[in-house]
Amino acid sequence: MKEYIKKLQELLKQVNKKHLIAAAAAVVIFILGFISGCSCSGRGGAFGGKNLGVSEALDSFAQVIPEGSQIVARFTDNRHSLFYLNSGRLMRFNAKSKMLEEVIPYEINKEARVYYNEKDDVQGILSAQLSDDEQFIIITAVTDKKEDDDEEVATATYKLNTSSMNLLPFTPPPAKAAPVKKDSVRRSAAPVKQQQAIPMEDLPEVGDIVQPEDNTPKPAAEPKPAPAPQPEEKPAPRGQETVIVPAQ
Repeated sequence: MKEYIKKLQELLKQVNKKHLIAAAAAVVIFILGFISGCSCSGRGGAFGGKNLGVSEALDSFAQVIPEGSQIVARFTDNRHSLFYLNSGRLMRFNAKSKMLEEVIPYEINKEARVYYNEKDDVQGILSAQLSDDEQFIIITAVTDKKEDDDEEVATATYKLNTSSMNLLPFTPPPAKAAPVKKDSVRRSAAPVKQQQAIPMEDLPEVGDIVQPEDNTPKPAAEPKPAPAPQPEEKPAPRGQETVIVPAQ
């Protein structure tokens, strides 16, 4: 019990009034650990006795972080930490030392600029997210006060090394263009062949009446009938002559 109280006193000395929320969360963790130590003294694993495992300590702390907080990263490897964002401040809980501390960018890197003012709605760290390789936390922070006539606030982006806790400026890569579907690719039309200009015939002068050309198909000419066969004239027999009688 004395050892537990001593650790709690050391924690309170390291936390100033500005970090009251973080201090309250740390106190809750110690209380949970003490209760767990009393109930599990037979098998150990508590803040007051043997240390909790990293995973168990992180799970216990995640249950008591302030309402509205965003858990940014949770590491059970040699980093043994849990990072969360609350009210524009990035907090880190160390599962080994059972200590809770605020990650203040300008204390890590003097060139970093972060605007804090509890009276302003927009202040501190706006967003924090883990990189794809899980090695860095990308932080976007407000760098200056927002005036009433300003539509946007000045911001800066940094990357926090979760292993060395170094902070460096970061330039986000340009957004990748969405892949174009094959079906939506427009195919260029084949070039249109230019037709040769047909020379125009001489147009009739004004006033001339031009009859339209009759293009109606004409019926085929009927075949002429074959001539009727004429009887063959045989010479009259002798003694019989043809007498022509004149008309009266």
